Amino acid sequence: MPHYGDYQNAIYFAGLSGKTPDLPVDFATLEARAAKAMPDSVRDYVMGGCGDEATQDANASAFAHWGMVPRMLVDCASRDLSIDLFGMHLPSPIFMAPIGVTGICTEDGHGDIAAARASAQTGVPFIGSTLMNDPMEDVFAACGDTPALYQLYTPKNP
Repeated sequence: MPHYGDYQNAIYFAGLSGKTPDLPVDFATLEARAAKAMPDSVRDYVMGGCGDEATQDANASAFAHWGMVPRMLVDCASRDLSIDLFGMHLPSPIFMAPIGVTGICTEDGHGDIAAARASAQTGVPFIGSTLMNDPMEDVFAACGDTPALYQLYTPKNP
Protein backbone atom coordinates (compact mmCIF):
# COMPACT_ATOMS: atom_id res chain seq x y z
CA MET A 1 0.00 0.00 0.00
CA PRO A 2 1.26 3.50 -0.75
CA HIS A 3 2.31 5.57 2.22
CA TYR A 4 1.01 8.98 1.18
CA GLY A 5 2.71 10.72 4.10
CA ASP A 6 5.99 10.07 2.27
CA TYR A 7 5.11 12.84 -0.22
CA GLN A 8 4.75 15.36 2.59
CA ASN A 9 7.91 14.12 4.29
CA ALA A 10 9.90 14.44 1.05
CA ILE A 11 8.83 18.08 0.67
CA TYR A 12 9.54 18.83 4.34
CA PHE A 13 12.98 17.20 4.45
CA ALA A 14 14.02 18.82 1.15
CA GLY A 15 12.99 22.17 2.63
CA LEU A 16 15.26 21.59 5.61
CA SER A 17 18.18 21.53 3.18
CA GLY A 18 16.96 24.67 1.39
CA LYS A 19 15.29 23.05 -1.64
CA THR A 20 11.80 24.30 -2.40
CA PRO A 21 9.35 22.20 -4.43
CA ASP A 22 9.11 22.77 -8.18
CA LEU A 23 5.33 22.99 -7.82
CA PRO A 24 3.76 25.22 -5.18
CA VAL A 25 1.93 23.56 -2.32
CA ASP A 26 -0.43 26.45 -1.53
CA PHE A 27 -3.59 26.96 -3.53
CA ALA A 28 -3.17 30.68 -4.31
CA THR A 29 0.26 30.25 -5.90
CA LEU A 30 -0.78 27.13 -7.79
CA GLU A 31 -3.89 28.92 -9.11
CA ALA A 32 -1.86 31.96 -10.20
CA ARG A 33 0.70 29.81 -12.03
CA ALA A 34 -2.01 27.80 -13.76
CA ALA A 35 -3.83 30.97 -14.83
CA LYS A 36 -0.61 32.40 -16.25
CA ALA A 37 0.20 29.19 -18.14
CA MET A 38 -3.21 28.78 -19.80
CA PRO A 39 -4.45 30.58 -22.90
CA ASP A 40 -7.04 33.19 -21.91
CA SER A 41 -9.93 31.19 -23.39
CA VAL A 42 -9.05 28.06 -21.38
CA ARG A 43 -8.34 30.03 -18.18
CA ASP A 44 -11.67 31.87 -18.43
CA TYR A 45 -13.57 28.65 -19.05
CA VAL A 46 -11.92 26.75 -16.19
CA MET A 47 -12.07 29.60 -13.66
CA GLY A 48 -15.51 30.83 -14.72
CA GLY A 49 -17.46 28.40 -12.59
CA CYS A 50 -21.15 29.08 -12.98
CA GLY A 51 -20.97 32.48 -14.62
CA ASP A 52 -20.45 34.72 -11.61
CA GLU A 53 -18.49 32.04 -9.70
CA ALA A 54 -20.98 32.14 -6.79
CA THR A 55 -21.33 28.35 -6.68
CA GLN A 56 -17.58 27.89 -6.78
CA ASP A 57 -17.08 30.43 -3.98
CA ALA A 58 -19.82 28.81 -1.87
CA ASN A 59 -18.20 25.38 -2.27
CA ALA A 60 -14.78 26.74 -1.24
CA SER A 61 -16.32 28.59 1.74
CA ALA A 62 -18.04 25.40 2.91
CA PHE A 63 -14.63 23.78 3.39
CA ALA A 64 -12.79 26.85 4.72
CA HIS A 65 -13.21 25.87 8.38
CA TRP A 66 -11.61 22.45 7.85
CA GLY A 67 -7.87 22.01 8.16
CA MET A 68 -5.06 19.58 8.63
CA VAL A 69 -4.15 19.04 12.27
CA PRO A 70 -0.85 17.25 12.77
CA ARG A 71 -0.90 14.52 15.39
CA MET A 72 2.42 14.94 17.10
CA LEU A 73 4.06 12.20 19.14
CA VAL A 74 1.75 9.56 17.67
CA ASP A 75 3.30 6.51 16.05
CA CYS A 76 2.15 6.48 12.45
CA ALA A 77 4.78 4.11 11.08
CA SER A 78 2.10 1.52 10.37
CA ARG A 79 -1.25 2.93 9.44
CA ASP A 80 -3.99 1.56 7.29
CA LEU A 81 -6.22 3.93 5.35
CA SER A 82 -7.43 1.18 3.03
CA ILE A 83 -11.06 0.61 2.15
CA ASP A 84 -13.10 -2.02 0.32
CA LEU A 85 -15.34 -0.48 -2.33
CA PHE A 86 -17.13 -1.94 -5.34
CA GLY A 87 -15.31 -5.23 -4.83
CA MET A 88 -11.89 -3.53 -4.86
CA HIS A 89 -9.42 -3.21 -2.02
CA LEU A 90 -8.05 0.34 -2.27
CA PRO A 91 -5.16 1.99 -0.38
CA SER A 92 -7.28 4.96 0.74
CA PRO A 93 -10.70 6.56 0.25
CA ILE A 94 -9.14 9.21 -2.01
CA PHE A 95 -9.88 9.30 -5.75
CA MET A 96 -8.93 11.63 -8.59
CA ALA A 97 -12.23 13.41 -9.28
CA PRO A 98 -13.72 13.50 -12.78
CA ILE A 99 -13.17 16.89 -14.39
CA GLY A 100 -14.48 17.35 -17.92
CA VAL A 101 -12.03 20.05 -18.97
CA THR A 102 -8.80 18.36 -17.87
CA GLY A 103 -8.02 17.49 -21.47
CA ILE A 104 -7.74 21.13 -22.57
CA CYS A 105 -5.64 22.18 -19.59
CA THR A 106 -2.32 20.86 -20.90
CA GLU A 107 -0.27 22.23 -23.78
CA ASP A 108 -0.72 19.06 -25.82
CA GLY A 109 -4.48 18.80 -25.18
CA HIS A 110 -4.12 15.40 -23.49
CA GLY A 111 -4.66 16.38 -19.87
CA ASP A 112 -6.82 13.34 -19.22
CA ILE A 113 -3.94 11.03 -20.14
CA ALA A 114 -1.56 13.11 -18.00
CA ALA A 115 -3.96 12.77 -15.05
CA ALA A 116 -4.23 9.02 -15.66
CA ARG A 117 -0.43 8.74 -15.63
CA ALA A 118 -0.36 10.66 -12.33
CA SER A 119 -2.95 8.20 -11.03
CA ALA A 120 -0.71 5.29 -12.00
CA GLN A 121 2.35 6.94 -10.45
CA THR A 122 0.65 7.67 -7.11
CA GLY A 123 -1.71 4.70 -6.90
CA VAL A 124 -4.69 7.03 -6.44
CA PRO A 125 -7.68 5.63 -8.36
CA PHE A 126 -8.79 7.67 -11.38
CA ILE A 127 -12.34 8.64 -12.29
CA GLY A 128 -12.79 9.55 -15.93
CA SER A 129 -15.39 12.01 -17.13
CA THR A 130 -17.90 11.70 -19.95
CA LEU A 131 -16.24 14.86 -21.30
CA MET A 132 -12.70 13.43 -21.65
CA ASN A 133 -10.82 14.61 -24.76
CA ASP A 134 -9.13 11.28 -25.43
CA PRO A 135 -10.76 7.87 -25.93
CA MET A 136 -11.59 6.15 -22.65
CA GLU A 137 -9.50 3.14 -23.69
CA ASP A 138 -6.37 5.31 -24.08
CA VAL A 139 -6.95 7.17 -20.82
CA PHE A 140 -7.64 4.04 -18.79
CA ALA A 141 -4.62 2.27 -20.32
CA ALA A 142 -2.47 5.10 -18.93
CA CYS A 143 -3.72 4.22 -15.43
CA GLY A 144 -1.77 0.96 -15.54
CA ASP A 145 -2.76 -1.31 -12.67
CA THR A 146 -4.34 1.54 -10.69
CA PRO A 147 -8.15 1.22 -10.63
CA ALA A 148 -10.08 3.46 -13.00
CA LEU A 149 -13.77 4.29 -12.82
CA TYR A 150 -16.03 6.30 -15.10
CA GLN A 151 -18.56 9.07 -14.45
CA LEU A 152 -21.39 8.94 -16.97
CA TYR A 153 -23.58 11.96 -17.62
CA THR A 154 -26.85 10.29 -18.48
CA PRO A 155 -28.97 12.05 -21.08
CA LYS A 156 -32.47 13.22 -20.22
CA ASN A 157 -33.84 11.54 -23.32
CA PRO A 158 -33.20 7.77 -23.34
